[in-house]
Amino acid sequence: MKLLRSFIGCFLISIPCFTAHGQMETAMQTVERNQTSLVAIRTVTTKTIDQGNNHTIVGTYTTQGSGVIIDSTGLIVTNTHIVAGAQHIYVALSDGTILEAKIVYSSDADFSFIKIDPPYSLNTITWADSALAQIGTPIIAISNNGGDEQHVLGGAVTDLMDGATSNNVEMFELNLTLYHGDSGGPLLDNDGHLLGLIMGKKNSEDAKTYAIASNKIAQEYEQYRNNPQN
Repeated sequence: MKLLRSFIGCFLISIPCFTAHGQMETAMQTVERNQTSLVAIRTVTTKTIDQGNNHTIVGTYTTQGSGVIIDSTGLIVTNTHIVAGAQHIYVALSDGTILEAKIVYSSDADFSFIKIDPPYSLNTITWADSALAQIGTPIIAISNNGGDEQHVLGGAVTDLMDGATSNNVEMFELNLTLYHGDSGGPLLDNDGHLLGLIMGKKNSEDAKTYAIASNKIAQEYEQYRNNPQN
């Protein structure tokens, strides 16, 4: 329970932020307007380790990240690398409610849909058309900085990356520095709509982060909705 109590804290403290150049509203206003559609995610996996001589120890491993509510019934998108292989996936809603989730869909790209059963209808993020993004488009990235506080960054799109099998933009390069716990957070446009999902950074360059374009996620979300058993 100590783990889960500290987990709630990421939604209950003040939020440091700044505004990206040219934005029409402050980063704080964008965060407040989208707060109820954002979640914190923590996974817990227990493993038994054989140390030899008939001696074993039990280790508990955790990962943490962020996610975005895309369906009012409890469907959330996050990075696959956060939740893959986890024995338990816990989701913290903005009001502090913690629920266990299960993976219901995983893409070949680094995102998965996880499902919770909330006691009430959830607020969902609104979608942006990522095909309209250009190099220089200002963005706001929101995530959980190490699970201790919400982390808000302003920046811009620095490159557009097509998919391996299509000419559609499926990823963005951003001039952001990624921190532990930032994966799975939303990338928002000036209007606070979901432009992408933060994925990871280039190891050799701190201020170079990558995000999955929202149209890629929305396309597979529609496929999942039409055939959730597949």
